[in-house]
Amino acid sequence: MSEDGGRLIGGRYRLTERIGSGGMGTVWKARDELVERDVAVKEPRLPGDPRDAAHQRAYHRLQREARAAARVDHPGAVAIHDVVVEDGLPWIVMELIRGESLHEVLQRGALPPTESARIGLAVVGALKAAHAKGIVHRDVKPANVLLGQHGRVVLTDFGIAHIQGEESLTMSGEFVGSLEFIAPERMSGRGAGPAADMWSLGVCLYAAVEGWSPFRRTTLESTLAAILSAEPPEPQHAGPLGPLIVRLLTKDPDQRPDADEVAAALEAVAEGWPAPRGDLTAPQDASLLQEFADDSGTVRFGRRPDEPVVVGPASGPVSAPEADNSAHPDAVPPKRRRRTPRLVAGTVAGALLIAGGVWLGTSLTDVDSDAAGGTAGGGAASGSSKSSPATTTPGPKAPSGTEVWTARPEKDMRAVLHLPRQYVRFHEQGDADDQPRMAIFDNDEVIQVRLTQWDKAPSSSMVRAKEQGDTWAGYGESKSLYTPTTFDGYEATLADTTYDTEGTLTRVMELVILTRDSRMYELRVDMPKGTADEKRGTAVFKGAREGLEIDP
Repeated sequence: MSEDGGRLIGGRYRLTERIGSGGMGTVWKARDELVERDVAVKEPRLPGDPRDAAHQRAYHRLQREARAAARVDHPGAVAIHDVVVEDGLPWIVMELIRGESLHEVLQRGALPPTESARIGLAVVGALKAAHAKGIVHRDVKPANVLLGQHGRVVLTDFGIAHIQGEESLTMSGEFVGSLEFIAPERMSGRGAGPAADMWSLGVCLYAAVEGWSPFRRTTLESTLAAILSAEPPEPQHAGPLGPLIVRLLTKDPDQRPDADEVAAALEAVAEGWPAPRGDLTAPQDASLLQEFADDSGTVRFGRRPDEPVVVGPASGPVSAPEADNSAHPDAVPPKRRRRTPRLVAGTVAGALLIAGGVWLGTSLTDVDSDAAGGTAGGGAASGSSKSSPATTTPGPKAPSGTEVWTARPEKDMRAVLHLPRQYVRFHEQGDADDQPRMAIFDNDEVIQVRLTQWDKAPSSSMVRAKEQGDTWAGYGESKSLYTPTTFDGYEATLADTTYDTEGTLTRVMELVILTRDSRMYELRVDMPKGTADEKRGTAVFKGAREGLEIDP
């Protein structure tokens, strides 16, 4: 026991025994003296001075782990009990899983296919629950799969999880995660969607039945090259799991089976049933995605060129109510382009240059294209409207209504945001040296509002909007409609996107503004699609757009 043994955390958690440690901190067994139960407590370990950007990113990553894990309600996901601030750092209190990790089990030898399938079935169940909440785990590996009492399997450590709709908390050029389990699309800088978790699960299943990782090599360089370009050896001991593992380790994320298909195949192997029929690698049919219902009194994106624009007294441009967008060809999402990974010398060389500065044990820091809004240009899943430019004029004050709206000055951004009073500013990041600046607000974790600002615009407003569209396409089937407009005389683009993550629809409404002195602002509201909360979300977007002040 270290010198911290016996320390009381948060006034109720007594540290009793160190369970393990890693790059982000130490995990302790502790006693909750209030309710007399044993728990696990994660002590954070943060690099550098608290004022440093790296320290702040690590701090926010810990907060994100707690928030992400607490949102996943599934018996296969570790339960978060509490988060306490000690010495200015967030300590995460979670359930104590009595047992050992899959990594420890595999040190004694490989597992039979039926047991591997049983473990994988619990993991994919936790991943489905996470994906339904818009959370991509991004660090699925045997060390994070805990095997508890009574056959329980638990996925833990959401410390680098990506929450959809949040900007990356890592800088471009950093990796976080265990190298040999990282999907090739993350290595090549294309970000991580749910398919990346399926890849990592495939590597775990391969290691479980064969006893070794298919991409582990003797050097960092050869491991990177194997992930990006080498086909894994055919599994020899996987039995009925073999075909599924091969499909999961397909380089193209669009060709991997989704979580539902993986769960069906794993259940069949675990129970000894015949393999499910159908091609697990068949791409989703984009036509199955629900059409985008428009809301009365909000901007209708994708107006036909000959459709008149009706300007309401307090709502900005609104298309004529009798118009039917579904008849317009731009309203139909085209099939997604299948992206084939390409191994180029620069990819490996660039990753090695990065890794040279941040390699610690088996972990690297994470390249996430979300930090730059995705890849440049419009994605194949995005349909661009051909409407003529409209004008959006901000009102001098927040809109009237039953809710009380208040001004939220963002002095560093030279802007004022108006929101309903109950919205709380729960996260901020960036400064003059760490662009972009961002402020995020929510009131119930259902509808989220953010304002982002760059001192130097990374692109035009339309290009930026389409880059975001490419990001949403990475989570599943998506449809984006874009409308060129102006805001207070500035170039601007309105974007309306709906994307499907494991059957859960999310709508994102955005206004991207490019000022004459080359600053850029992005107002964005995320909301569930097809629920009463969507009505609230569109109203919040409309009011925030009307009340936004730049250079007040």
